[in-house]
Parts: sequence; C-alpha cells; structure tokens
Amino acid sequence: MPLVKSITSLILAILSVGLFSSALQYECQAEPVALNGRSSTDGLRYGLPPQIEKDGLNFANQDVPLNRGDVRNRILKEINYFLLDKRSRVFYWLSRADSLKPTIGPILKGYDLPPEFIYLAAIESNYNSRALSSAGAFGYWQFIKSTALCGPAGCPDYDWKRVINSWKDERADLVKSTHSAARYLAWLNRVKKVSLTGLSDREGFNDWLLTTASYNAGPTRVVQRLNAYGTTSYWDAPLPIETEKYVPRWIALGIISQYRDFYGLKIRPGSSASFDTLGQVKLTKDLGFTEMAKILNTTPRMIWSLNSQVPSDKAVFPARHGGVTISHTIHVPKGSEKKFLAQLEARGFKKK
Repeated sequence: MPLVKSITSLILAILSVGLFSSALQYECQAEPVALNGRSSTDGLRYGLPPQIEKDGLNFANQDVPLNRGDVRNRILKEINYFLLDKRSRVFYWLSRADSLKPTIGPILKGYDLPPEFIYLAAIESNYNSRALSSAGAFGYWQFIKSTALCGPAGCPDYDWKRVINSWKDERADLVKSTHSAARYLAWLNRVKKVSLTGLSDREGFNDWLLTTASYNAGPTRVVQRLNAYGTTSYWDAPLPIETEKYVPRWIALGIISQYRDFYGLKIRPGSSASFDTLGQVKLTKDLGFTEMAKILNTTPRMIWSLNSQVPSDKAVFPARHGGVTISHTIHVPKGSEKKFLAQLEARGFKKK
C-alpha cells in the first residue's frame, strides 16, 4: 500500500508540474510583446506612435480626443485587431492603396475630401470591384442598387447616380464609382439637411467622422442617435455595432499606413494601377475583350480587370443596347489610348 501511495504521489507531482508549466506558458504568451523595443502602455501589444502620443491625432481634418480613455481604447483595439488577426490582409490593403492612389487620390481631392478616404474602400470592399454584401451592396464603394440609381434632388454637382443594366454595373468601375462615393460623402458633409434637437437645422454634418458613420449606417439613423443622446459628437452617440467599429477601424488603418515603420510593416512597391480612360466611344459593332486583348497585346483577363463594370461572363462592349447606339467609357493600359483608337477604326469597330 505505501508503494502504491508513493507511485500515486509521484504521478500527481509530475502532472502538477506539467499543469504549472502550461499555465506559466499561457501567462507568458498573454504578456504584451514589445515592438522594436517599445510596448503599449494600454496592456495591448501595439500602441500608438510616439509622434501621436506627443502631438495628438488629427485624422481627416478632425481632432480625435485620445485623452478620453474610451476613444483611445476603441482605436487601439482596432489597430491590434488588424495587426494581430488580419495582418496579411493589412499588407494587401496597403499595397493596393499605394497602387490605386494615382486614380483615387485626385478624385477625392477634386471634391475636397480628405485623402484618408482611400482607406474606406479597403474596409468596404477589400478593394474588390465585384464585392457583393449580403445586403446587396456592390462594388468598390458598396453602393446598394436603390442608392446608386437615385441621386440627390436639385443637387447636380453631387449627383452620384450610376448605370446598372443587363450588361454593365458602373458600381464596379473604379473611376465612376469613386466619383459617386466622393459625391455622396461630400453631399452628406455639406448639403444633406441635418436636424439636431435644440439647434438650428444645418446643411450637412460638417464633420467627417459623422459623415463616415452615416455612409455606413445611413444619415437618418445617425441623426436619430445624436438626438436621442443630446450630442453632436460621433464618440458620444451609441450606434449600431458595425458602425461603432467602422469609424475607429478606418482611423486605425490610416494610422497603420502612415506609421508603417513603427508597426514593422515593409510594403513592397507594386505596379501602379494607372490607365487611360476613353469616354464617349461609339462602336459600329460589338467589341469583345478577346479582340481588345489582341489589339493591345495583352490578355482578356487584363482587359476585364480594367473594365470590371462589365460582368466576366459578358466580356463585350455592345455597339447597341435596347436598339439604340450607346456610348462607352473604356479603360485601357496606360499609354495605349492612341494606338487603341487607331486600331478600332482600322478594324471597323469605330467610324473615322
């Protein structure tokens, strides 16, 4: 019996050491890990760059109150979510943002939108021209069909309407959809009637954070929440869970992009997504992507990547639609515009 007790005690001791070792290992893994000799003072692995800690944060022309613990925590959680759980996606997003900046940047600037809005497309669609949500939102900027087909009354400068028919959906056209998103955001910020309790009605939110929240949740819902909580600040009005994360996530991605070295991100420079855009092209016969590829010495897939407003199973610019000759906007590789137009005429696709 004593021998049995001794063996039993030995086994329990071994097991207890194993359990203690596992617990110790778990605790060690849970400790914040230093980044380049720096660790977060907020109990998270990744903190804010020293420059932001020193000077504060102005994002999209808005001062972000990082002195408030709740605001700081919401942004830091999203930074850590991206860098720990979605790190490979962040690499992809930043690489795509760099390549798309020559196209998206000037459009945003043309409507006086902060350049940080380029990162909103990453959160919306993963920079995927054919992204489709469960709610039916589609394209780079995730417009639902009803919104894309109905622009603002009496505001032609902000008209975001797009063409959606049986052979094309302009929500998947990088240039046209970015114009639509920029116009819609500008309209929300400058024109949309906003009625806040106890205050005079005003034109637009005049606040890019509230504007961005409205892009996600809809302006009516945002105004209702602001009024319910008697505030004019995005940070003080509880919103739907998705929108609660949406704006801090946008801010977090912008911070990560601006301070890549601090976060240890080395983004390899990729090829620019620059291209030539031909407008008002009228065809005398249908122009397939295969024929375009031959003219431009490239592949049909490349042609479709530039013109993804046309579904991949169509792969053609029709000369007529509904019995009427139509005008096309066609994107071609940078520097090939003159050659392409000359070949369209030479091959009988376009009149001289």
